[in-house]
Parts: sequence; C-alpha cells; structure tokens
Amino acid sequence: MDPDLPLIEALQAGDDSALSELINRHREPLHHFVFRYLQDDAAARDVTQETFVRVYFKADKFKPHFLTKTWIYSIALNLCRDHSRKYWKRRSDVSLDLPSTEQHPRLELADPSDQPSARAVKTDHVALLHAAIDRLPQKLKEALVLFTLDGKSQKEAADILGTSPKAVELRVHQAKLKLRDILGEVISPGKLTSK
Repeated sequence: MDPDLPLIEALQAGDDSALSELINRHREPLHHFVFRYLQDDAAARDVTQETFVRVYFKADKFKPHFLTKTWIYSIALNLCRDHSRKYWKRRSDVSLDLPSTEQHPRLELADPSDQPSARAVKTDHVALLHAAIDRLPQKLKEALVLFTLDGKSQKEAADILGTSPKAVELRVHQAKLKLRDILGEVISPGKLTSK
C-alpha cells in the first residue's frame, strides 16, 4: 500500500494542504538525493522546490503504477538531468588544481579527531571522488547515486530509473569499475558509503 496515495488523491480533488504533507514527508530525503547528484546545495534546493511544484501541477496525471515516492524521485531525477545538461553546456574546462570558488567550494569532512594534514588528504580524496562521479556516463551515475550514495534498494532505484533491479546492479558495478579507472589507486571506490 502506498502511504502517500491518499495525499495525491486529495491533491487531485483540489485539497492544496495535501501538498504540504507530501513536502513534510519527502523534502529532506529528496534534497539529500538531489544534492548527492548535483553536488551543489543551492541547485539542490532549487531542484527540490521545483520537484514539488511539478508534483502539484501534475498530480492530476499521476497513475498509481508505482509508489508516489517513486514518482516524486523520478521527477527530481529528470530535473537533475536537465540541470546537469544546462550546467555542462555553460561550463568551460575546469581544472581540479584551480582554487575553489564561492559557487563551487571544496567539500570538507568534519572530523575533529583527525590531524589537519589527514583532513586535507580526506578532503582532496572526497573532491576527487565527486569529480570522478561527475565524469561517469549519466546512466551509471544515476544508478550509483541512487543505490550506493542514497541507499535506495535495487528495486527502488530500478523503479525511479524505469529499468530492472538487475540493470541497476550491473550499472553500479560498471560505475565502480569506471571509478577505479578514473581514480587509479588514489581512492578505493569499494569504500563508497552513503554518509
């Protein structure tokens, strides 16, 4: 049973307050997923907000073939794809050696137990890993982000991507192999976690 289906039905019947409940249920995990995909907090906030705008305006077209949550994530994924296409069209060649900017700051791991030099190495590794993930083909990146980084099951990821769980498994495996090629021995992709 889809716990969100009554909210979609309420939206279809004109009850706008149902959208608030959908937002309360899904905004935070959806934002985490979008941020993991885009690696830009401002863009993630915009895409998350636009996702719920589209849920509101497309609620009357929703057909309960999948869970409402899956439908919402599918909308967000399509918006992420659109954002990435626009970003890559505008983006010029960027070197990992360039200093960070306000728009694209370096990611840091907050771990007070590490010495500053160890934190610097971890920060560099995280930045390299994110850059490598961005270089993956879209299908591999999507499966990796949904399954490995966002912690979705293979079935959930398959529903969002419109494919089979076996295809998700294969794409994640291929993504990890490509990451190994891209990163060499610097970072072990087998150590990817959702945190």
